[in-house]
Amino acid sequence: MPQQAPSDVRAVMAQLRELARSGQREQFAGYCREVLRRYGKDDKALMRLARFCQKEGWHGGFELFMNRLAERMPNSRAGIWLTLGQHLLQAGRHRGLEYVRRAAAAAVEQADDHPLLGQALATAARHLRQREDWEAQVETFPPQVRGDLYLELAGLWGPADPEPAWRAYRRGLRHKPDAWPGEALVAVAQAYARRLAQKEPARAVDALLWAAERADDPRLLAQAAAIALQAGDKEQALRLSRQVARRLPEDLDNLTRLAMLQAEEGQWGAVAALAPAIAAAVRNLNPWQREEHTPAVDLAVEACLRAGQPAQARAVLEQVRLPHAWRARWEARLAEAGPA
Repeated sequence: MPQQAPSDVRAVMAQLRELARSGQREQFAGYCREVLRRYGKDDKALMRLARFCQKEGWHGGFELFMNRLAERMPNSRAGIWLTLGQHLLQAGRHRGLEYVRRAAAAAVEQADDHPLLGQALATAARHLRQREDWEAQVETFPPQVRGDLYLELAGLWGPADPEPAWRAYRRGLRHKPDAWPGEALVAVAQAYARRLAQKEPARAVDALLWAAERADDPRLLAQAAAIALQAGDKEQALRLSRQVARRLPEDLDNLTRLAMLQAEEGQWGAVAALAPAIAAAVRNLNPWQREEHTPAVDLAVEACLRAGQPAQARAVLEQVRLPHAWRARWEARLAEAGPA
C-alpha cells in the first residue's frame, strides 16, 4: 500500500483532536479503528499517529497504533512494547505491566543479553514494589528473567524495607543460585535479623547464616553469634565466634565474646591465645574509647596469669595504655606471680 501524504495524516490528527475534545469517546475509538484500517500497513504513518496520541495523552489510541507496529516490526517488538508499557504505567494504567512483560519476553527471545531487558525489568520492579501481589506478578514473567526481577526488587527495597527485600532475595537466589548480590544482601540480612532478633532469634540466626553462605561475609556470622548468645545458645555462639575470629581477628566485639565464652568453659589457655589480638585491638582505639573495653583486657590478663604466661600479661598491660589505677591493680597481681 502506498504511503499516505503528510497532509492526509495531519487531517486525521485534526479529526482525532476534535473528537477527543468534544468528549465523544465511542466515536473517537471507532475513528481510531477506521484510521488503523486505512493506515495499518504504513509504518511511518503509524509511528506519527502513535506519537501524536502519546503526546496528547490518548492512551487507547497510542496502544492501538503501537500494537499494530509491534505486529509489523517483530524485531522491534521489545522496544515498542517497553515504550507502550512505560507510558501506560506512568499514566497509572496497571495494564502497562503486561506490555513490559511482553517486552521482556521478546528481548529474551532475541538475545539473552538484549540491551532492553534490563530496562524492562527495572520498569517492572519500580511498579511492582508498590503492589501487594508482587510475588505473584513476578511469577508471570518468563522463567529466565524471574531471578533477575526478584533481585531488582530486592535492591529497590534494600535495608530500609528489609522484610520484602529479604523475601525477594530468597526467591531471586533460588532462581539464580550463582548470582552475587554481595554487600546489598549483607545489608538487608543484617537489617532483617535485627527486626527478628528480639522475638524470633532462631529465625534471625538462620537468616544470617543463609546469607553468609551466599555473601561470604564474616560480619553476618558475628551478628548471628551475638544473637545466639543473647538468646542463651552459648554453644552456637561459641562455635560462630571461633569462625569469625579466624576471618576477622581484629573484631574486638567478637574477641570479647569469644574470650568470655571460653573463660566460662575454663579454657584459659585459649583465652590467653587471644590476649595479643585483644590488646592490639584496644590499642587501636581512640583513648576515650579504651576504658569501655576494660572487661575484655581483664579477661586477657587473667588468662595469661592462669596459663602461666606473666610476660604476656605484662605485654598486654604495656600495650593497652589504660588508666594508672587500673594498671596498678594488675601490677600488684603480677608482683605476686613473681618475675617474668
